[in-house]
Amino acid sequence: MTARFDTIRRYIGWIARIPREESEEETRDEILAEVKFRGANLWLLVFTMFIACIGLNMDSAYAVIGAMLMSPLMAPVIGLGFSMATNNWSLLKECGWNWLIGFVISLLSSTLFFLVTPFSEPTKALAAFSNATIFDVMLAFFGGLAGFIGITRLRGIKVLAGVAVATACMPPLSTSGYGLANLQWHYFWGGSYFYIINCIYIGLAVMLLAKYMKYAKVVAFRQKPIKARIVYVLAIASLIPASYFAWQLAQTRKATGRVEKFIKEQITPLDVSILKTEMQLETAPKRVEIYLTGHLPSAEAEVALLRKTPDYGIPDVEFIIHKTPELENLQDDPALIRQLTINQEKKLLRQDSTISLLTRRLDSLTAALKK
Repeated sequence: MTARFDTIRRYIGWIARIPREESEEETRDEILAEVKFRGANLWLLVFTMFIACIGLNMDSAYAVIGAMLMSPLMAPVIGLGFSMATNNWSLLKECGWNWLIGFVISLLSSTLFFLVTPFSEPTKALAAFSNATIFDVMLAFFGGLAGFIGITRLRGIKVLAGVAVATACMPPLSTSGYGLANLQWHYFWGGSYFYIINCIYIGLAVMLLAKYMKYAKVVAFRQKPIKARIVYVLAIASLIPASYFAWQLAQTRKATGRVEKFIKEQITPLDVSILKTEMQLETAPKRVEIYLTGHLPSAEAEVALLRKTPDYGIPDVEFIIHKTPELENLQDDPALIRQLTINQEKKLLRQDSTISLLTRRLDSLTAALKK
């Protein structure tokens, strides 16, 4: 039995082993070659940051993904993790300095873009990168593990490209630049925290994996060992706000589901058209605004309708129903006008279909009577 267990253990160890396809010197040189932000690498960072800002400003996922694929922003982060695992002080200083340069250049580029762009309203894409949750931490950690495996392989470019998209280092810095340009500090601090926590966990993952793969430590650095405890403390401390944001996100999604269920079961069955629904459920006062048109409920019916909200677990949410029976009331909101037009077109199509059906039946009855 013991022999069989040892065989199974050795087999699992064999299939789980991460072999190196490059020498340690090649891996170190490959990391160092991509770390420095000067010349073409620096301009590539600036241009990709502009592309990311345009993508976030226009809610274009394609532009954001393209920028993340091209960006060299993640290289110093991987280098920091590797240098800590190997006690390489010179590499640590090189990566740390270039990480700071990349951070400043990215922040200045995104701030400049949002200062000159005529579109200053925050988009959903920008808001998405203003709060890092525990799930983003997990993405960064596992992305760091995958990224370092990609570096140690001879043909790991596909892995690195996927990691660059998954860990999303550029969009948070674009969000920080938006906040700085528009003096909206929630976006600035939220985006900066998002980026820094990504860097911490990518670096932590690389450091742990490099230690597991037993990369040799630089002997000349024994006098100044890099304390991994610093990274562990930073990683644990950064989890506190990320956990809070994750809890807040879960609560918001739960409340959104309850509100949507209330609308579906209580308002949709009425002879009305819902033009738009706006929800603000993150912070107090929580509010839901519903824009209706059609056969609108009376004031008494509306009061009776809203009394049912506690039955759906949403007693602390204020519901505001906007009744828009006349087109001139919508002149300041093109989106509402467009939705109202669509609803009216659908109503006309249904009426035309009904008229056509009744006409065919009348023709059939007329033909039958003539016989």
